[in-house]
Amino acid sequence: MKCAVIIVASGFGRRFGSKIPKQFLSLNKKPMFLWSVDTFASIKIFKQIVVVAPFHMIKFLISKYGNKFECVAGGKERYNSVKSGLEVINNDIEFVAIHDAARPLIAKIDILSILKKVTKTKAVIAVEKIKDTIKLVSNNGQILKTLNRFFLRGAQTPQIFDLKILKKAYFMKRSINSSDDAQLVENLKIKISTVETRFPNFKITTKQDFLLAEKLLKY
Repeated sequence: MKCAVIIVASGFGRRFGSKIPKQFLSLNKKPMFLWSVDTFASIKIFKQIVVVAPFHMIKFLISKYGNKFECVAGGKERYNSVKSGLEVINNDIEFVAIHDAARPLIAKIDILSILKKVTKTKAVIAVEKIKDTIKLVSNNGQILKTLNRFFLRGAQTPQIFDLKILKKAYFMKRSINSSDDAQLVENLKIKISTVETRFPNFKITTKQDFLLAEKLLKY
């Protein structure tokens, strides 16, 4: 089996409040995005690693890390960035993983669990059980309904798909208003399986998240 991974590192992370996009900040003496690159690189069946980055950083990243991965410029929205990454995926690749650079804690064992399942189902995403009670609220903040958290999961990355399915989802004419890759595949009426991650895999959105990730990566 030949796999590729597209690591999405083209966002600006405005909520984080840093002049430098958070995914390029030093996290335990290594740029945040590079943690994910190295984890996927440690799995031999990943034959191609593509990092999607802001246009102005492409030349620097290629000069410094060109032996580790390919690098392409991202677009205005996440959809455009993933599509740019897909355009350079080799034709002999069978499965493609999409992963957020802001999730540097992804564990090798969790990736392997998703890979094991995707060979059977063709479309699998990482998820996390919802721990809190979830309320559906109105525009003015009033509770409309309490949802059964037994059936709820938080979507994470990586999300791994058969290359043909993913290309069909991205290159067909359709609305690009989607919050993740799985949503586009869902629009094709394709069933998507899930794997619950066993280790922390939260997305770094705030400085508090960053500090927590630093502590966890020390162990």
